[in-house]
Amino acid sequence: MQEKLYWEKFKGTALRNVPNALTMGNLLLGMLALLYILEGRYELSISLILIAMVLDGLDGKIAMSLKVESELGKQLDSLCDLVSFGVVPAIIIYTISLSQFGFVGFIATALFPLAGAYRLAKFNLGLSSGPGFTGLPITVAGGTLAALALHSIFYLTWIAPIFTIILALLMVSKVKYPAIKKGEQEKNSYLFLLFYSGILSFIFFVIFKREVILYFLLSYIVFGILSRIYLKIKSREEAPCSLTSDSLGN
Repeated sequence: MQEKLYWEKFKGTALRNVPNALTMGNLLLGMLALLYILEGRYELSISLILIAMVLDGLDGKIAMSLKVESELGKQLDSLCDLVSFGVVPAIIIYTISLSQFGFVGFIATALFPLAGAYRLAKFNLGLSSGPGFTGLPITVAGGTLAALALHSIFYLTWIAPIFTIILALLMVSKVKYPAIKKGEQEKNSYLFLLFYSGILSFIFFVIFKREVILYFLLSYIVFGILSRIYLKIKSREEAPCSLTSDSLGN
C-alpha cells in the first residue's frame, strides 16, 4: 500500500515537471545557440532556435493536457523565451548582418529583445489577455528573425535592420494574432489537431527545408496585420451606419 502511495507521488511529480523540462530544454538550446555563434557556426545556431520553437509550442499544450499548469511554469516559460527568442536571434542577425550598419544596426539589435521583454511582462500581467495574442508572440518574432539569417540575399541590404525593427514594433503593437484557446473543448476541436499538424510540419521543414520556414512564419505575421487593417476598415464603415440609425430613431 505504501509503495503504491510512493509511486503515485512520484508519478504526480514527474507529470508536473514534464512541461517544465521542455521549457528548460528551450533555454538549453538557446544557450547552445549562443555558444555556436561564438564559434561562427551560424547555421547550427539557427537550427537550434528553430527546434526551441517546437519545444516552446509543446510545453504549454502538454501542461494543459496533463492539467498541471502553474504560475511557476508561466514565469519560467517567459524567462526562457526572452533568451532563446529575444536575445539569441538578435545576436545572430547582428553578427551576420546588422553590425555593418553601425549605430542603426545596434539600435535595431537592442530594440528587439527590449520589445520582447516588454511584451512578455504585459502577457504575464494579463494585460494582453483575451482571444488570441495581442502583439506578435516573441517565439514567432525570434524564429522569423533567425530564419531571415538563413537567406544570404538579405545580408548586405537594409532589409535586415528594417525587418528587425518592424518585428520589434509588432511585438508591442495591438495587432491580434490567432491562438488556440485554452479549455477542455480544445482537445476535441479541429484547432487542437491543426496545432499538432503544424508542429509536425514545422519539424519537417527544420529537418529538410529550413529556408521555407521564413515564409511559413511570414504568412502568420501578415495574417495578423491584414486582419487588423480589415477590422479598422470595417469599424469605420459601421460607424456612419450607426450614427444614421441613431438619428432616425430620434
